[in-house]
Amino acid sequence: MKNRSTNSRGLSEMTSVILVIALVLVLAVVIYVLVFGAFDPKYVKKSVYVAATAETMDLPRASGLTDHILTLLPKAGEKFYLTGQPTAGTSGTRTTLKLVSPDGRSIYPTTGSLTGDLYGQQIYLYPSSSGSATMCDYEASTTVPPSNLRPMTIGIWKIQLIDEELHVVANAYETTMKYGTSSLPTAGGFISGMFRSDCSPFSQTIYGTLPVSTNASVGNMTVNRFNGASYLSIANDPGLSLTGDMAISLWMDPTATGSPSSTANWHQIIGKGSLSGSTEDDNYQLFQMGDKLVFEWNDRVTNTHYQAITQSPVLGTNWNYVTTSISSGSIRIYNNGVEQPLVYNQGLDPRSSSLGTTPPGVGVRLKGNTNPVTVGKQNAPAGSEFYYRGDIGALSLYNRALTSAEIAQNYAGYRA
Repeated sequence: MKNRSTNSRGLSEMTSVILVIALVLVLAVVIYVLVFGAFDPKYVKKSVYVAATAETMDLPRASGLTDHILTLLPKAGEKFYLTGQPTAGTSGTRTTLKLVSPDGRSIYPTTGSLTGDLYGQQIYLYPSSSGSATMCDYEASTTVPPSNLRPMTIGIWKIQLIDEELHVVANAYETTMKYGTSSLPTAGGFISGMFRSDCSPFSQTIYGTLPVSTNASVGNMTVNRFNGASYLSIANDPGLSLTGDMAISLWMDPTATGSPSSTANWHQIIGKGSLSGSTEDDNYQLFQMGDKLVFEWNDRVTNTHYQAITQSPVLGTNWNYVTTSISSGSIRIYNNGVEQPLVYNQGLDPRSSSLGTTPPGVGVRLKGNTNPVTVGKQNAPAGSEFYYRGDIGALSLYNRALTSAEIAQNYAGYRA
């Protein structure tokens, strides 16, 4: 056996270090009180605790469609209320409700309809059904939401409660959305505000006047009026350069249509291109050609300019839901959810239809460029602008094709 010995010197040194640290902490508190007048108790306060469950919910609708949303049920814990919630009948810690989507978006649902103590109340979390809502707008409510909601992103959703006294995430819950959309538009919203998929705004400039209103005939959608001399320009951005599968989805109500043979009836709807002399440089362009639709592009390998034109009249002087979708080099154009037969042209004048019903043999190979996106006017010299006249509502650009089912859902729900 070995004799035990105690190193009194080592213990003494350790005790001295502990005492010095304690003294420094006491002095720090004294100095803080002298400078600020009092010690803020929040520095020793723990964050609010809320025991809750998060789930997904399927809501079958009379239309035959099913909406898929999130729910949060606070069950027990300390008193709290949500930022934006009316404070009557509430008490405790103010917390902010935050959603983090599978694709990393931070979403703050509106909570103005919530009342009183939230314990025991099922809170529905879902995309806003307002006609003026964008893909970034969500609502929190204790009543079942209306039907035909915008699909939510598939994957793991995080629901967070942020303690606004301590500015920390106090509680976090997760649930998996199994049904919905694989991805949101790379750009979406309305003329008055276009957003990236992460909900950050694009840099855009309005030239002339684009009066804003809501239209009851398309679900109280926010719409802008183009007078034939006004347009919108969105600065070049990586999210706007689409060179593979893609889709353009929008609502439009032209003032007039007319014969496709007259260039006076040609109007650019949206495009990312330019015209210089007899040379076009188009990533993508969607045109109204009288009562027909035209999609044009430059081939990224040969730089050849092509156009796809609807064969039959499709546009009227009323609301049209227009979709162009490209998948694996094949293009489809829809109006009001119905796919349209197409003819094709190689060159600048779509009236030629030089390729007939045969699409380019190389398929659609979109060529990227650094041009801005313009809405309501072609990026071209005076005399070739092809200004648009009429209303444009919801507008989205996707970096993937849209399925016929997604297009039908957009048409039914007055969204893009």
